[in-house]
Amino acid sequence: MLIRAPLLLLIPWMLMSCRTAKSVVAAVDVKPTAFLPHAAELKENRKRSPFIGNWWNTDKQVLQAAEKVKLIYIAPVVSDELRPMQLKLSKLEFSNKRRDAKMKKLVTYTHDKFVRAFKANKKSRFTVVDAPSKDAMTLKLSIIEWEPNTYSGLVVREAVDLVTLPMIGSVFGKPARGLIAIEGVLTEPKTGKSFFEFIDKEEAKSLFFFWPQELFPAGQAKYAIREWAQQFEKLMSTPPDKQIRDSLPFQIIAF
Repeated sequence: MLIRAPLLLLIPWMLMSCRTAKSVVAAVDVKPTAFLPHAAELKENRKRSPFIGNWWNTDKQVLQAAEKVKLIYIAPVVSDELRPMQLKLSKLEFSNKRRDAKMKKLVTYTHDKFVRAFKANKKSRFTVVDAPSKDAMTLKLSIIEWEPNTYSGLVVREAVDLVTLPMIGSVFGKPARGLIAIEGVLTEPKTGKSFFEFIDKEEAKSLFFFWPQELFPAGQAKYAIREWAQQFEKLMSTPPDKQIRDSLPFQIIAF
């Protein structure tokens, strides 16, 4: 009975689009930074992209030039625009110094996963190169928000689950959930202009079961980064009329 109840609660989520489910249930929202040249023009595009905000260049010169490019350089990921922690539990368990130290490893992890996403798909539109080139697109990425997983947050969510139903703590325990947000700019080499810009934010998903991901400060962040890398590669490698769906706001297995 305890398993059946949360399953029934999830049925409406499955009937909605993934972005709608994320927006309604998790109330996900993120404001762009000056890292994006066209920050004020970002729009949600459910017919094509899984990201919260998107901007596509419509200039014919840029589009024609981009069509000929087959290489991509992924620049070292930065966190210059990283915002201060807002969640009380994050600030309770993490000093700025401790979070900054872990962020250095997280930006390297992000770069590695985006590179791997393109290399793993043998049919990818772009081939990754190791240095900037006049014949290669340049992808710049920036982590702008990160609230690490916390043990206190985990205890709060598990306590709520214990006295209510499984997953209730994850669904409604927003102040106790890790989160991460990213921005990206893809630049066309010949014109030097942005071809695509995006922003997205992911909160810790609701879990059917307790898994080790919850025990590591960057567990949720790394899961989101792997998803972003795969989604971005698919978005770049598929026709404009093909929709790249976002992931569901819950996980069967977390790792």
